[in-house]
Amino acid sequence: MTRTSWNVRDSTTDALEELLTRKYKEIDKEYKMLRKVYNIEDAKKMLDEIWQMKSFANSIEMELTRREYENGTAS
Repeated sequence: MTRTSWNVRDSTTDALEELLTRKYKEIDKEYKMLRKVYNIEDAKKMLDEIWQMKSFANSIEMELTRREYENGTAS
């Protein structure tokens, strides 16, 4: 069985908006936890994880913006 990667364009708009909301909640939690970390190495790892989540959220936002633009609902 072949496994395909997840593609942002394969999801519905509602699912993307829900996923985006969850990702931003995760990012906020990670930032709060980052403030409590004392070890600089752990902080660097957490920051890398935050940036990966933010990159993922940005790709979702770009797809939602593209869909709005193509549907003519963007101002």
